[in-house]
Amino acid sequence: MKLLRTVLFCAALNLPSTSIADSHGPEIERVPAQSLIEDLIVGFSAPAPAESERPLLPLGLALIKHFEGWFPSLYDDPAGYCTIGYGHLIAKALCRNTDTSEFNNGLTKKQGETLLLKDTGSARRGVQSLVTVELNAAQFGALTSFVFNVGRGNFASSTLLKHLNRGDYDGAAGQFHRWVRAGNKVLPGLQRRRGCEAALFNGALDFGADGTFDAARCVQLGAVPTDADLIDITVGEGN
Repeated sequence: MKLLRTVLFCAALNLPSTSIADSHGPEIERVPAQSLIEDLIVGFSAPAPAESERPLLPLGLALIKHFEGWFPSLYDDPAGYCTIGYGHLIAKALCRNTDTSEFNNGLTKKQGETLLLKDTGSARRGVQSLVTVELNAAQFGALTSFVFNVGRGNFASSTLLKHLNRGDYDGAAGQFHRWVRAGNKVLPGLQRRRGCEAALFNGALDFGADGTFDAARCVQLGAVPTDADLIDITVGEGN
């Protein structure tokens, strides 16, 4: 796991803390999904295991879509990776140095959601294979969002997983809020995401009255505490 974290850290050394609007992408703060970087560099996504991937509940998918952001055209993310849609990584290279013919006409939202469901496959399989206790749909959705963002390798060696596999669900829920650093900086976008994931994990989250995902509400439900022992998602716990 230490080698994996080193590889992922080196891949994200140039990660800035600013919005990726500067690279003509979504007007939100986000970092590349570490699960997708693992797929590109390490190959966790293949071969697929025999067991089927557990589906995501709509609220869990909506959470991931919100924090990944939507952009139907090609753009270069903060790490210099060619990206499209809901944070789909096409290659670990700039778009101008990549064969983008498959995506040159852009994506519809339906196509983007199909790609996102495929992209979350590694995260879902990681949760299924690493967690040894029962998970309800909300807990599985929250953990899928978390693993998609921080990576399967980081999850495998996390205190969060240790608490969870001991049956300490409350202790596991309290670990989400530690994973809010990237590029050696605390990012408000990660703080909001962790709050929403914690709220979903605890069963305190639902769609808004109009049937849409309400990030402001779930951040309030999963309020982020002040904690000096914070973790950088590009490096992992204990580094």
